[in-house]
Amino acid sequence: MIRITDIMKNNQLVRNTGRHQYELDKVENQLSTGQKIRKPSDDPGAATNQMFFRTRVNELNQFESNLDAGKGRLNFVDGELERVTEILQRVRVLTVQASNGIYQGDDAFELKKVISTEIDQHLKSLIEIANARDSTGRFLFGGHENSKNPFQAVESTLPDLKGIDMKDMIVSVNYQGDIGKQLNEVEKNQYIDTNLPGNRVFWATNMTVTGAVDTSSYSAPSNQSFKIDGHEIRVSAGDTINDIIEKVNNANIGIKASRIGQDFFSLQTVNPHQIWLEDADGGTVLQDLGLIDARNSDGPNNYAESARVAGNSIFDVLIKLRNDMFSGDQLEIGGRDLGNIDEAMKNLLRFRAEIGAKQNRVDEHEKRIAWDKTFMTELLAKSEGVDFAETIMNMKWLETVHNYALNVGARIIKPSLMDFLR
Repeated sequence: MIRITDIMKNNQLVRNTGRHQYELDKVENQLSTGQKIRKPSDDPGAATNQMFFRTRVNELNQFESNLDAGKGRLNFVDGELERVTEILQRVRVLTVQASNGIYQGDDAFELKKVISTEIDQHLKSLIEIANARDSTGRFLFGGHENSKNPFQAVESTLPDLKGIDMKDMIVSVNYQGDIGKQLNEVEKNQYIDTNLPGNRVFWATNMTVTGAVDTSSYSAPSNQSFKIDGHEIRVSAGDTINDIIEKVNNANIGIKASRIGQDFFSLQTVNPHQIWLEDADGGTVLQDLGLIDARNSDGPNNYAESARVAGNSIFDVLIKLRNDMFSGDQLEIGGRDLGNIDEAMKNLLRFRAEIGAKQNRVDEHEKRIAWDKTFMTELLAKSEGVDFAETIMNMKWLETVHNYALNVGARIIKPSLMDFLR
């Protein structure tokens, strides 16, 4: 038999009413805040899910912001490339007009003065576009380089046909940027590069770099590596020139290696761009093969003085065309110059297609992230939000139970010793 005392009954009543008060307070807080959980201990499993959903929503907000910034930059690049296309189309029209012989009267004044002067102005416009910046101040076509203009024009004096010096004429344009890609994260471990290095998009013809060193007896002295257009090629100790050629050709980097002449090592591009060469990790392979200068191993203009370099940028094409206009070399204008312009336009259209593909990819990512964001927000609302109708019903039920408990408790603790002494 268990002995029941008044103190035990009173304590049990206090515990029950306290539990009811706690449950009522919990439900009232849920109704006032609209959230099921105030602290993780209320429901550890649901709290973990809420943290995951909220983290994911914040991630999606950041990806959405990255996509918006990347889309704006891609649109900017596409607009600048459209301007370049329009300039090249105009230059081509002028070249065709100059090549058909209709401007040969009056000592070819129109050809030598008018058209060549317009070509020179188009050249300056192209340099301005190539050095354009986006809204954040970063260069569009300079890779990661932001401290100086990607393209530097070199001016000099050109002698006119009549002995009159043409002053402050652009004679060359050098690329000073790098081949770095500006990446925007659009999903976990997924990136879209939103820039085009200038040594690719502003190039007109295929490029060839050939060393002037006899490589027939070459053998790599140690394990080394070198980079072509940023892609690393590893060389093992004892590798011959044939081994190196095979490794370059199997790397699928848009560069073909070969031996020409007296066993000279040569690199040629598959698509027009300026070849970027650098020895890596203290190696000297490219120096030993006569491709880059040991005193200036940093790209892009680090080719050895003895190396034979062939290939023209868009600027080189316009400079040559302008000079041919000055000299009245109609054969060059209608032949090589016109062909180089067509190659430059073809290469430019290839990059415009690449930008268009990236824009489409950004649009698809935006749609997917918008859907994911809606889905995650809905899951978060279901996880942390209360069902008001159900919660109000629970509160009314708890109030009823609490009132019954107080009523019953009042009846249980009412008899006392004084009631029997009366």
